[in-house]
Order: sequence, then C-alpha cells, then structure tokens
Amino acid sequence: MDYPASTGFKISAQFLYRAYLGCHALEARKPMLLSALRCSESELRDPGYQVGDDSIARLCAAAQEELNRADVHCAISEQMVPRGFSDLGYTAFFQPSFGDALVQLVAEQQLGGGRPIVKLMPLSSGDRLVWNHDEPVSPDLVHILLGLVYHCGERLAEGRFKTVKAVHFAHPRPEGFRGFPEAGSETPAIACHFNEPSTYLEYHHRVMSRPIESYNPAILKAARQQEAFFSRNRFERQNLAKLTYEYLLYLLDKSGLSLDAAAVTFGMAERTLRRKLVAEGLSYRQLLEQVRRDTCQLYFLEGTRNLSEISAKLGYSELSAFTRAYTCWYGHPPSRDSGNGVALAA
Repeated sequence: MDYPASTGFKISAQFLYRAYLGCHALEARKPMLLSALRCSESELRDPGYQVGDDSIARLCAAAQEELNRADVHCAISEQMVPRGFSDLGYTAFFQPSFGDALVQLVAEQQLGGGRPIVKLMPLSSGDRLVWNHDEPVSPDLVHILLGLVYHCGERLAEGRFKTVKAVHFAHPRPEGFRGFPEAGSETPAIACHFNEPSTYLEYHHRVMSRPIESYNPAILKAARQQEAFFSRNRFERQNLAKLTYEYLLYLLDKSGLSLDAAAVTFGMAERTLRRKLVAEGLSYRQLLEQVRRDTCQLYFLEGTRNLSEISAKLGYSELSAFTRAYTCWYGHPPSRDSGNGVALAA
C-alpha cells in the first residue's frame, strides 16, 4: 500500500478505471490499454491510488490507435455515464436542481485533489459551468469530463428542455476533433470554440435552476449516511477497513470482490489482509455484507429496478443468493419490501 506520489493535476484511479472500462467497451483491448497506462488493473481498483492527468492522455492515445479513430473523447465519456450507486456521481441524479446535479456529479469524480474544479456562473445570456482550476491540465481530461457532464445533463433533461448551447475551450483545437458530441451521432452538433480565455459549458437561459424530476431527498440522506459509515479524509491510508469498504462499494457490479483480488490490489498477502481487518474489528465478509446492505437500501429507495437487477448490481451471481442475504438482514424476503423503499429505510 505504498502509493507513488503523482505530480501535476491529480485524478483518482477510480476515475481512470472508469475511463479504461469505457475504452474497453468500445472494443479497445485491455492489455494494450494497460501497457499505455503502465499499471495493472488491480492498481486501478484501489480507491487510495492517485495518478496524474497524463495517464488520461496516454489512455486516449492508446484507444485512438486501437480503434483507429482520431477522436474518442465523447465516446469514452458516454460509456462513463454512471448507471448505478457503485459508479462515481450516480447520486447526483437525485439532487433538487439541474445545476446542483452537475456540480455534484463533477465533485464525485475526485479530480484535482479536493479543490472544486467547476463553478456555476448564472448569466442573462446563458448559465455557465466554468472550469475552476488554474493548474494546467491535459486537454484529453477536459474533453472527457465535459463530455461526461454533457451526456449526464442530457439524461437529466430527458428531452424536456435544451441543455448545452456552446462549448468553450481554453486550449487549441485538437487534431482530428470531430465535434461535440461526436459527429455522426443522433444529437445535433454543438458550437465549439477554441483558444478561448476560459473553459466552460454554456447552457441555455435558466437551465441550472430547473427542477429535477428524479429528485429524491431520501436517497441523498441515505447516501450521506452510507458515506458516514466510514467517513475519512480523502486518500487516508491508516484505516484499512475504510479503504476496503470503498473498494468494495465501487466494484459491487464489476469484478474484484474476492478477498484474494482485494489483497492483490492492496499489495499484501491474503492472510495479511484478513488479519489486519480482524485487528480493526471487522472481517472482509462483514464489510462486504455491510456495503451490500447499505447499497441495497439506495436501490430500493430509487424504486425503478426489479429484484433481479438489484441482485446483479449488488454483485450476487443469482437472485436466490440475494434473497437469502436479504432475509438474513431483515427477517423476511425482499419481495415483501419491493417498491417500498421508505419502509426499508425505516
């Protein structure tokens, strides 16, 4: 668990892992991507691992070569749109307003070492979401992040209102740039301006104050409680149980839930990891159960998924395994509480 210090603009390995999975979903080969990143997949799963933004640049270059495409940024960002509570930024979809949701979405990406990297700027000509960081940063990261914000905004709007009016970049036009969103998509292209004084997404008038139909204060409260279960300073490494909880939360619907996979990620023997967790008062199995139970509550409060989908999102291979676990937690099967998240929260 000795983490190398990164220089320049910092990003979490989890954000890079999500971008890496996005490249693979576009059919770029994992070995080629990992070779470009100069790290292992297990390192990308570590919530305490930080990298410089040059990693995103190397990932994009490898994806462009693998896919034989000059412009991959919007395609990668579309793959990174959060689809469940194990993904960075998913709770932002339940904020009260459009602007609150976008700011929260970016904050949860863990970029820039803790300082807010975007700010809202309401103007009569159109609201702006402005890049709020003075340190130079890779244009590849800027394009991916703004693409992610755009795609999430479109999902929040659900066709009820127009969102982005124009995009302004402080850097020069990248070679091979095909538009925003990418040319050939079903969505009409948005005006893009380069070599501007600042970087920002320009939205239509009063968009940021628009209410969100999926606003759910119960989810926001439960998510805060889940975070408080092992509240910690970002990248604190003294408490292994806290780090393991976050590791498991992010990987619930992906891969790497086994004890041996976690031990590889944390750079120690399986026996050592087990012993250290027990010394802190929690076993690996107890942590996994706690993460699943906490996240299960969020999905029931969301109220849009069937039990099979929730089971898969919690990392169970079969619905029967989820049913047994749920019955052990609450004394009755999940079908009794299905569609009644309020009762579950109580």
